[in-house]
Amino acid sequence: MERKFNFESSLLKRIEKYNDYIFYNTVIYSVSAISNPKNNTLIFANALKHEDIENLKKVKNSIIILNKQYNNINFEENYILYVDRPRKEYAKILKFILDNNKEEDNNYIFKSGYYIGKNVLIGENTIIEPFVFIDSNSVIGKNCIIKSGAKIRKNVIIGNNCIIKENCVIGSDGFGVERDFDGITYKIPHLGGVIIGDSVEVGALACIAQGTIEPTVIENYVKVDDCVFIAHNVKIKKGTFIIANSQVSGSVEIGENCWVSPNACIKNGIKIGNNSLIGIGSVVINDIKENNVVIGNPARFLKNIK
Repeated sequence: MERKFNFESSLLKRIEKYNDYIFYNTVIYSVSAISNPKNNTLIFANALKHEDIENLKKVKNSIIILNKQYNNINFEENYILYVDRPRKEYAKILKFILDNNKEEDNNYIFKSGYYIGKNVLIGENTIIEPFVFIDSNSVIGKNCIIKSGAKIRKNVIIGNNCIIKENCVIGSDGFGVERDFDGITYKIPHLGGVIIGDSVEVGALACIAQGTIEPTVIENYVKVDDCVFIAHNVKIKKGTFIIANSQVSGSVEIGENCWVSPNACIKNGIKIGNNSLIGIGSVVINDIKENNVVIGNPARFLKNIK
């Protein structure tokens, strides 16, 4: 079974006007990150590096939202918005697009004791227990077991031989909020989805948030214990274990064959090297090198794993 799935049609929307902006029939298919910009997408950047500028020069027919300090830079064949707070404007425009392109709600099929949305692919010999919910545009591989009460939201890909345990949630929106000067808050829509590799286990009551723009990624042979929270944009590499009640904040990268002990908490944006161990209850606020053991609050170096 082909496990790749194209989600880029999910936003298909012809935009003519948003507030005071005129876009002249621009068609937006999806969103893309400043690190990987694509044609016909919505893109924002608070700051630009040289490689970002070079990548944006190759993009066409997109809406690019930049900080006002870059108003001397123009990217032909795109619409450029220069604003004070690009992330907030991105949230507002994306919400506008989604609100004007809503699909019909409650378009689900009740099948053998569980609910399933549109464009869902399920592989051979996969067992779906009663009271499971599988949302639209999701893929589940071969020989999986999806336990009772699990919720799999839109744009989730699950590999072969996986076990998804009771009442976990995969692909819910992450916590992304912008606050205006007058205190009004804007929720940032998440469209990145989740990609889970082969032979992965996700424990009961665990929650894995989908990526904001690009997917949250859980690689092959990762084991996620009960009651674990994994935030948006996280990348967990092959063979790592995340043990009960641990919290992994947004955009964390955890290397191969790591062990995150119970009740550990990892600050957003942290990078953890391969073969590292984080002790029980540790609070990680700095990057960790390969083969290191850290413990405590804040987590400090204990020893090197030889």
